[in-house]
Amino acid sequence: MGESFLSPLWYRVAELRPRLRPHVTVHRHRYRGQPWYVLHDHGAGRVHRFTPAAYLLIGQFDGRRSVDEIWRAVAETHDRDAPSQDDVIDLLSRLHQQDLIQYEGSPDVAELLQRSDRHKRQLLKQNLLNPLSIRVPLWDPEHFLTRTLPFVRPLLGGFGLLLWLLVVGAGLVTAGMHWDALTLDIADRMLATRNLLISLVTYPLLKAVHELMHGYLTKRWGGEVREMGIMFLVFFPVPYVDASAAAAFRSKWRRAAVSAGGILVETFVAAVALMVWANAEQGLVSAFAYNLVLIGGISTVLVNGNPLLRFDGYYVLTDLLEIPNLANRANRYWGYLVQRYLFGARRLRRPPATRGERVWFLIYAPAAYLYRIFIMLGIAVFVATKYFVVGVLIALWSIFNAVLKPLFKQIRHVMTSPKLRKVRRRAEAWTFGGMALLAALLLALPLPLRTDAEGVVWLPDEAQVRAGTAGFVEQVLVPPGQVVREGTPLLRLSEPTLDARVRALEAKVREMRLRLFAAEAKDRVEAGIAEVELHQAEAERDREQQRREDLVVRAPVSGRFEPVAPEGDLPGRFVNEGDLLGYVLPAGAERVRVAVPQEDVVLVRQRLTGVGLKVVGYLEQAHASRLLAAVPSATWTLPSVALGQAGGGRLLVDPTDEQGTKALEPFFLFDVALPDALRDTPYGTRVLVRFDHGNEPIAWQAARRIRQLFLRWFDV
Repeated sequence: MGESFLSPLWYRVAELRPRLRPHVTVHRHRYRGQPWYVLHDHGAGRVHRFTPAAYLLIGQFDGRRSVDEIWRAVAETHDRDAPSQDDVIDLLSRLHQQDLIQYEGSPDVAELLQRSDRHKRQLLKQNLLNPLSIRVPLWDPEHFLTRTLPFVRPLLGGFGLLLWLLVVGAGLVTAGMHWDALTLDIADRMLATRNLLISLVTYPLLKAVHELMHGYLTKRWGGEVREMGIMFLVFFPVPYVDASAAAAFRSKWRRAAVSAGGILVETFVAAVALMVWANAEQGLVSAFAYNLVLIGGISTVLVNGNPLLRFDGYYVLTDLLEIPNLANRANRYWGYLVQRYLFGARRLRRPPATRGERVWFLIYAPAAYLYRIFIMLGIAVFVATKYFVVGVLIALWSIFNAVLKPLFKQIRHVMTSPKLRKVRRRAEAWTFGGMALLAALLLALPLPLRTDAEGVVWLPDEAQVRAGTAGFVEQVLVPPGQVVREGTPLLRLSEPTLDARVRALEAKVREMRLRLFAAEAKDRVEAGIAEVELHQAEAERDREQQRREDLVVRAPVSGRFEPVAPEGDLPGRFVNEGDLLGYVLPAGAERVRVAVPQEDVVLVRQRLTGVGLKVVGYLEQAHASRLLAAVPSATWTLPSVALGQAGGGRLLVDPTDEQGTKALEPFFLFDVALPDALRDTPYGTRVLVRFDHGNEPIAWQAARRIRQLFLRWFDV
């Protein structure tokens, strides 16, 4: 044996005679083709995984032989593969801390009490650090599950799986048929007071069935379930069952089935409730069914069934991948990479893992971290739309747990960890230097500030040819495509009764004049009345005469005439006053009309330093431009269908609007000059416009966007 096997602390453990505690059982598993030994602590309801090398020692802890005798026997039989004395001391320390071994002699009651107190303090600390998921154990359900298992057993096999497939399949079909009604105003319906009161009943009941399924599946394959209680999930009380005994099952499919049991129950109930909701009349039954659909569907997809959160979906994934404790191991592996390659701690041991496991570690840790932030902030924003203070508190606590708490732990580790003793200065330099660099990038480094919007090559309003009066199109005087001057007659309308009305009004005017002449000689009061009636008759006559003149539709500007319909389709068509008949297109386009969202209008008005544009279809060519005009007030009507989603644009439009031009949010219109090189661009072509606002640090840009979100969602 070389000196590397020796430890100056060996004398403290050499004569100890350890043995496994009576409540600990050993199971041999295989993960990704490698054998592992799982120690199941029935007293604490926990499992611990050890390598075959560690079990060479653990398997000989019988209480008769000393640690030194066991170590020497292993060293003699395994030579180079034998553990060092430091490895043995570390293993004994881990087993002792987890209360898996005991030594010869009577138990140390004081130590047992200390461990019990320490366990309670750890539970309290866990609840305080994560108040969104507090656990309170209440009951030992082992006897209840044992007595009721025979009644449930038929549903825990192939028949139950087939029934689940049929019901959930029917539920999915029903959801597709009623999708619009199901998702209409979903946020308001979920957070309505009535629905929250219903949730006080349905959510605990559904979760109770969910947790009991974990227990029944654990019992089906010989496990014990010794704890059931209440967990306050986002301050809401829900039942939970400790089914950790399933982790000792040798078959990964059984372990995965226990984890998936709750998901299957929730989706089954949600499918049944969905079919009830679709066929029930509006009322209490429909409301309860809808609530169950939301709980069983949304919570399963976003939270409970998602493997990026440490709920049922996570344990299903780890069992199927055969990577136990994936989240913690992934975090430790990332910590090893940072300390080994960034801090230079070259003597640091790489965590044991296969090549495939390391790939999963690299992917899972950042994905789970980002999704956890996303889901917690999403819940906070969702709740804040109805209960602002509660939502803000959840958001602040999420930021603390996801950002500040890990940051403080990292700083403490860098400054105090013995593993970084020899490279502490480098670790501190990278840590604090990186934080300073990040702060500088966020707060000091100026980055381009821009507003991207969309517009269309705009045809001036005065280029539109509209009917000045109602009538039938009698004749198109100018063929399509012909260049005309301003005032050129384009179409002639006819109104069969118009000439007769004009003649009748002219006769009425003559009559009113005669009455006025006669009244002036007799009665001044009657003369005043006659004068008013004369003016009314003259105004009515002039209006009808103007309508007769408007029967000839003239070109409003000079340009190329293009009717809205083929030349042969217009004659005989009846049009109302103001109807669009065609366009007189100028020689070249001059401007682009741009729709700017309401949150960006202040930047465009007050911090504009330049304008650039690109024509859709020719995005490789950028052109400089300038602002021509701005409409002072907001509008909801798009200048062109091309700017809405139906036309390929980015602005959201009201789905009930048949024209496709009514936006869901107000916006402002700006006119931008079209460069000379683009004058031949067809009218109505979509254009991408970029308004430059100079430079600004990214922190201020992010703060502005967050403030805009608050203004949009919460009006604060």
